[in-house]
Amino acid sequence: MVITGLGLITPVGSDRESSWRGLCSGRSATRLVSVPHLPSAVCAAPLPDGVVSPEYGEPVVPLALKICREALDHARHPHSVYDPVRFGCVIGTSKGGCHAAQGAWQHTYRGTQTPGFDTVDPWRFMDPQVAAREVAARWNLQGPCLAPVAACATGLMAVARGAELIAWNRCDAVLAGSVDASLVAAIHASFRRLGVLAPAATEPARACRPFHRERSGFVIGEGGAVFVLEEAAQARARGVPILAQWRGAGLGSDAGHLTRLSPDPEPLVHVLRETLSRAAVRPEQIGYINYHGTATRGNDPLESQAVERALGPAAGEIPGSSLKGAIGHLLGAAGSVELAATVLALRDQRLPPTLHLDDPDPECRLDYIPHHARQHQVETALKLSLGFGGHLVCAIVSR
Repeated sequence: MVITGLGLITPVGSDRESSWRGLCSGRSATRLVSVPHLPSAVCAAPLPDGVVSPEYGEPVVPLALKICREALDHARHPHSVYDPVRFGCVIGTSKGGCHAAQGAWQHTYRGTQTPGFDTVDPWRFMDPQVAAREVAARWNLQGPCLAPVAACATGLMAVARGAELIAWNRCDAVLAGSVDASLVAAIHASFRRLGVLAPAATEPARACRPFHRERSGFVIGEGGAVFVLEEAAQARARGVPILAQWRGAGLGSDAGHLTRLSPDPEPLVHVLRETLSRAAVRPEQIGYINYHGTATRGNDPLESQAVERALGPAAGEIPGSSLKGAIGHLLGAAGSVELAATVLALRDQRLPPTLHLDDPDPECRLDYIPHHARQHQVETALKLSLGFGGHLVCAIVSR
């Protein structure tokens, strides 16, 4: 199956192409922002100003609709061609409408009024499947409507599930991806208590430093990405340009702790090897790796060690990067946004950089494309996503 459409919004861009230019520019979108109900500014990577108009205080739904519209336009309106019962929708959010949930809590327990709560039931926007439901309704997609929840691996999991629906002959086409808008006090405070957020440094733009010797955690970002997946022969029959081929995905679990990875990388090694086998790809054929790269103390060396072990001698020759120094950690949308960058890297033969990597951790021994984007011939790329609770997802795409 193939990818024929892509919609993308990130902290560095309000659409696909501006986001891609921003990711390749070496510019960081992380900065100090004010979050209601928090006593001081926090370091984060919010959506670009004015990119969406929140409905009843909740940006997740308009964000999902705008991204899906760009993806469908990019794929030349496949929903107008396929039978609606054969068109699926797999859109994850990981947590649902965080702004609506916090607004409902404030309204119920603090007596504060949130705009729209007096005329519209706020509970409509709170559940994790709100984006999938609203997207399916907007474009009359009558095939399977799913909303995977896999913490920070939600986005890549959603695309993998969408591909499975086509592989199992349940659908001819699927909208698949994820969105997240989690810059609310409750989410920020929760991650702060878990000890995984970078402090509000004197240089907020450099707060998140994947693979750096002195890394201290991530910052929360917002955005999303959605793909149009189609069976290859039908896409060619439609005459639509093909962005990339979906080669396969592997799923696994490392569920030993709520937030910490196992010190043994073997579960991730197994998922990597399984993915290579499913995709019929040899390690030396991989030309780019998009890492999860959270800039936490535990993630970065373990992810690097797993890649070294699974890919063997080829690992040291493969360039790769983490985008979180530029756009923060998009949580439920991280996997889809980073897969979008991987697909665009294949399209343009340009690899986005890992920012702020001027002093690599000695335990992270691979090529992380520091500071600047790199022109590089690449036919096949690998994407990794790791989620709290032990969710492991790996995918491979080709030109």
